[in-house]
This record gives sequence, structure tokens and C-alpha cells, in this order.
Amino acid sequence: MKSVRVIYHLARADFFERVRRYSFLVMLGLVVFLGYQTAIGNMALELGLYRGEFNSAWVGAMMSLIATFFIGWFGFYLVKGSVARDRETGVGQIMATTPLTRPLYLIGKWLSNFAVLMSMVAVLALGAVVIQFLQGENTQINLFAFLSPFIFIVMPLIALVAAAAVLFEAISFLQGGFGNIAYFFAFIISLPLFMENPALKQYPAFEPTGLGILAGDMGKAVTAIYPEYNGDFTLGGGFVNATRVFTWDGVQWTPEMIFARFSLIVLSILLIFFAALFFDRFDPSRSKPRRMKSNASPSAPEIVSTFQAVSTPHLTPLNKTANRFSFFNVLMAEIKLLLKGQRWWWYAIMAGIIIACLVTPSSAVREYTLPIAWIWPILIWSAIGNREIHNNVQQLTFSSASPLLRQLPAQWLAGYIVTLLVSIGAIIRFSVDGDSAGLLALLSGAFFIPSLALAAGVWSGTSKLFEILYMLIWYLGPMNKLVALDYIGSHGNGRPEFFIPFSIVLIVFAFIGRARQIRT
Repeated sequence: MKSVRVIYHLARADFFERVRRYSFLVMLGLVVFLGYQTAIGNMALELGLYRGEFNSAWVGAMMSLIATFFIGWFGFYLVKGSVARDRETGVGQIMATTPLTRPLYLIGKWLSNFAVLMSMVAVLALGAVVIQFLQGENTQINLFAFLSPFIFIVMPLIALVAAAAVLFEAISFLQGGFGNIAYFFAFIISLPLFMENPALKQYPAFEPTGLGILAGDMGKAVTAIYPEYNGDFTLGGGFVNATRVFTWDGVQWTPEMIFARFSLIVLSILLIFFAALFFDRFDPSRSKPRRMKSNASPSAPEIVSTFQAVSTPHLTPLNKTANRFSFFNVLMAEIKLLLKGQRWWWYAIMAGIIIACLVTPSSAVREYTLPIAWIWPILIWSAIGNREIHNNVQQLTFSSASPLLRQLPAQWLAGYIVTLLVSIGAIIRFSVDGDSAGLLALLSGAFFIPSLALAAGVWSGTSKLFEILYMLIWYLGPMNKLVALDYIGSHGNGRPEFFIPFSIVLIVFAFIGRARQIRT
């Protein structure tokens, strides 16, 4: 009972600390906006030409799928970082002096993650009730049909996402930006793998997102009325293609299906105990110390007498040239800081990408090589604008002479130069082939990337926001042919008429944020 009480208070304190943060309010606002888009019909669940009547079962299933994809995908980034925050603030080191064990601590963090994410699911569930009454097709509330998708589909997945966030924080190489990128692509890749897996097709209840359960059950209901149904199943868009309505009363949940869904919660608990094997419990001795090169002689140190007269110090006055400001020196320092710490293999892969851009035709560079070149340095760009806060030197940096006009432009320009350097192969190829549209799109994209990184870094104080936004834009735009977000010009001219003015707005926004930081 004592362990249960410890876990409860740890999870409770962590939950209340997180819901008071601006990041939680921003995420909650996005959830409300998502519910609003669903209410006005900009997002809907459709089965080709068919959709269900807006009864409790259909609305609950639709909102549960939205919660599965939105919160399951982006909620991970909201809850990841709790262990790191305890480490940075020193709270973790204090708790390490208590009898609190590693599994108990991580279970408390898992429950806190779960509670934060489920609070957002609850907001979407309340929005679903509003949507049902607004549509007015069936205003009778069937509580079990409405809540069962949230309980049996969303809740097990959220438990798994909460456990994954704890696991990523326990494993050292997944704690930072690499872990954020790995989860982003793992979530994308896992969806088709789960849906196409023969074993999961036979037992869809074990599929984490629950998409197979709902798609199969709804498909049977449509086929019973419209035998010509071709199996389409989409979430998004609006009521554009769906012109025929059918009645769906929800999934008939059997004990076997419920057991399969709740087995994901058991898997989540097992992940927590697995994470405990890697968790260092805030013990610095478990981290491998870096070898420091030393030129000191191995001979014994010379003993100096402490009884020496203290001489009067004489300070040399600074000359006028010492007070001169050199923007070039600051710029070179910012470029060195961006590239500092990269291993030889990072430069080798980058060189290979540049060579591939040189030897590939312009059309292939646009569609394949340049998108790869502009995802490889994401962890370099993500440090722009937040390095001072991350390294806790903002007091020194912001108190220097004119930090707003001297340092911030140098940070942006350093990011722009690095972007052009990694794109040099594509620039040469476009110039040789006379692809002026591709070259203009490249330059506007290179203008956009550091602007987004600077604004996101200044206002969030972390690299996480840029990593999420940039990966999402990169995935939807260049990789999935969404022209509105194609800043590279992979499938068009790159829309420089939008991204250049938008980048200027982002730079102004970053200056406003940095001025606010300096004042406070």
C-alpha cells in the first residue's frame, strides 16, 4: 500500500505541474480546434460514397479515431520531457536520495503521461456530444455505444504512447532530438505495417490504433445495405464524396476483443519495467565520462608554499579596438556552434547526398535527393534560437551589448548559410540545367527553414517544437505532394511568393519573442 501511495502522489504532483504549462494549453487549444473542424464538416469519417448516420456510435467512433491519430502521434511530444525536467531542475537528484526505486518512479511518470493525454481525449469526447446535437440526425444518446470506442480503442493506445515516452527518456540516445525524429517516423511507418500484417488482419483487436476493428465492422454494415461498396475508408476531408447515409450501431464488443485491447495496457507496463533497466536514476556515475586530453607531465605536482605575499594586481586598460563589434566574428562563431559536435560519419553522409545531387537530373533532385538533403541537418537547425536557454546561459547572452541586433541576425544567417552549404549540389545542378524555377524554390526554402527554426526556438525555448513542425511540413509537403506545403518545389515551383513573405513574418515574430525575453 505504501508503494501505491508513493506512485499516486508522484503522478498527481507531476500531472498538476504539467497542466499549468503553456505547452499543455497550446495543445489543448489545438484539440478544441480539431473538434471545431469536425463540427463544421472540414474533417469527417467516410467510407467512399457512404457515411454513417450521426448517432452516438458513429460520432464516438469518429472522434476516437481522431484522438488516436492526433493525440497518439503528437501527444507523445507533449509528455516526453518530464524525466529530463526533473534532471535539469535538480528534483530528480533529490528523489534519488530517497528509497524510491526506479520502477516506482517510472510508473508514476507513466501514469502522469497517461492522465495528461486522457484529459485531452476527454475534451474530444465532450466535443463529440456537441457534434451529435449540432448535426441533429439522431439526438438520442447511447452511452455505451458512445464511450466504448474511447475506452477500448483510445485508452489502450494512449497507455502505450505514455509508456513509449517514458522508454525514450530512459534510453540515453533517444532522449533528445533523435528520439523525437525516430518516434515521428516510427508512428508513420507502423500504420501501414499494422494494417497490412496478415496476423493482425485475422485478429484486428490486437492492432494498436483500432482502425482495423472499426473499418471491418463499418464495412460489414455498409455492404449489407450497399453491396457495391469497394472498401474505401478515409478520415479527413469533409462531406464531399459521401452522399449516401447508413445506420451503424457500433462494434459488438466480445470478451475476447476486450481482453485483446487491454493486453496493450499490460504491454505498456512491461515497457515501463524494461525502461527501468536503462534508467540511470539520476546517478552521474552511470554515464560514461569523456576522456580529456592532457599535456601535463606525469611527474608529481610541485608543492607551492601558501605563505606568499600577495602582490598588487595591475589591470591593463582596454584599448578602443577591443570594444569594436565584428559581425563577421559573431557569425563565424554561430556557424561553429551549429556544426559543433557532428561526427565524421555525419559529414560523410552529407557529402554523399551533395554528390548525389550533382549527378542526378534536376527532376530527380527536386523529388528525391533535395528532400533527403533537407531532412538530414534537422538536429542542427533545431538548435537555432533556443541554445541560450538550453545551455542556461541566457543571463550572460541577454545582458550583453545589443543582443537583439547583434546575435539574433547572426543566428539566422548562420542557419541560412548552413542550409545553402548542404544544398550546394542541388544549386549547381539547377544552375547547369537552367532550372530557374527549381533554383528559386530552393532559395525560398532555404530562407524559410532557419526562419521557422528561429521563431520556434525563441518562443518555445526548446528544439522540440521546430522538430515537430518541420517534420510534419516536410512529410505532408514534399513527400506527400501537398502543394500548399511544398516549400522545396518537389512537385511544383515551391510557392516562393508565399514562403518568402511568411519567412519574413517568422523573423519579425522571433525578434518580438527575443525582445520579450530580454525584458523579462
